[in-house]
Amino acid sequence: MSARWLLRTRVALVTAGVVAVAIAGICLISWLTTRYTLRTQLDQNLLAKGIPTVKVVESPAGQPAWLDPSVVCTPPEQGRRQLQRFLEGIQLLHADGSGCAPDGVDEVVTTSADHAVTDVTLRDGRTASGVPVRLVLRPVGNGDVLVISRGLAAVDDTLASLGAVLVVAGLSGVLTAGAAGLLLARRTLNPMRRLTETAEHIARTEDLLTPVAVTGRDEVSRLGRAFSAMTTALHEARLRQRQLVTDAAHELRTPLTSLRANIDLLVRSEQTRRAIPPGRRAAVLDRLQAQAREFSTLVGELVELARESHQLARETVSVAAVIERAVRRAAHRAAEHTITTDTTPWATTGDPTALERAVLNVLDNAIKFSPPGASVQVRSGPGWLTVSDQGPGLPPHERGQAFERFWRAPAARALPGSGLGLAMVANTVSAHGGTARFSDPPAGRGAHLEIELPVRDDPTESGHTSQRPGSSGPSAG
Repeated sequence: MSARWLLRTRVALVTAGVVAVAIAGICLISWLTTRYTLRTQLDQNLLAKGIPTVKVVESPAGQPAWLDPSVVCTPPEQGRRQLQRFLEGIQLLHADGSGCAPDGVDEVVTTSADHAVTDVTLRDGRTASGVPVRLVLRPVGNGDVLVISRGLAAVDDTLASLGAVLVVAGLSGVLTAGAAGLLLARRTLNPMRRLTETAEHIARTEDLLTPVAVTGRDEVSRLGRAFSAMTTALHEARLRQRQLVTDAAHELRTPLTSLRANIDLLVRSEQTRRAIPPGRRAAVLDRLQAQAREFSTLVGELVELARESHQLARETVSVAAVIERAVRRAAHRAAEHTITTDTTPWATTGDPTALERAVLNVLDNAIKFSPPGASVQVRSGPGWLTVSDQGPGLPPHERGQAFERFWRAPAARALPGSGLGLAMVANTVSAHGGTARFSDPPAGRGAHLEIELPVRDDPTESGHTSQRPGSSGPSAG
């Protein structure tokens, strides 16, 4: 039996069980209430009719029958008929343990305690022939006790009939509740069944674009929508992964081919013992060294880019300190450029290493596209950071593409680089809850990149203006 049927069956059984308990309780209360009512009515009837019925049997002296035991035991014919009309049994118990009853009366089986009662007493009993009766014991003086009884057959028959009706009605209710529970479970679990089948299909075929049928606004529908969103996100992540692998293979092929060509040239020179001129050999070695650095940089960038989902550190970060460290590192690579900073004290929450790497990538990109002697300006204030250069800039229709992996502007394809730097910047900034974009440069030329990040108050920060090695002097940008 499948889990779906087990769950459906469990829901139906639980529903039927709850209803069965409720119906059983109601039926039991109804039966006990009816039994109590019938017994009470019977007792009241015995108590109400006992005295006037006995009074129809009178002694010659005109006294009630219970004052003359001989009359009770042998009543006149008229009294006998009236006794039989009102009561099914009457007998007299004496204190010495003996007793008597009219002829034809099925005597009640009594005990020694019945002969000694001192007050009117009601109890169940049986006749000598085994018929269940309800009887009242009434002391009548001189130590005698009058016993008046009525059969319980009518009451028991009524209770038996009522019990049968309640059992049939209860079973019908339980069966109806079970059927209703099964139908309700089927209706409720149908969306879950469809979702399960979809999940099994996706697991079997790995087709993450399989549509998930979702209707309604209940919890199962919410689960379906969440599952659909999850599969869509997984599909997009898979596409990005495949694109990364494809692009990486393409980008790695070029420096690797160049490396192999230069290495092959050196190997052939050794194998053929044909020496390469010293100047050319030095140029080949320089190219190998540069290509190895480019290859190493590209591999490092690919590794960092592939770690989009790695857990970033979460701590208070001084943006001014991040900018200072990044500018110091970039200045060592840009002896022919001027880098100026103008920062205001502010802090954000995030990973200082990742943020420093992002700022460094932006600076490297600005330096690469700026002519020798040009200035790169870095400005920062609470919640924002800008980097402006004096290069060719980006036309508006290319600004959105600049953050795509491996994208390079047509004018920059002859320059070294992988096209991954700005993609890494966008990923890092996005992971910190910020945005990165190109906008119109304030000076009318060059590129102007803006980064926005959430602000976290840090009273220990202080603003400063600094100039890095290779610059001609401080500038406010």
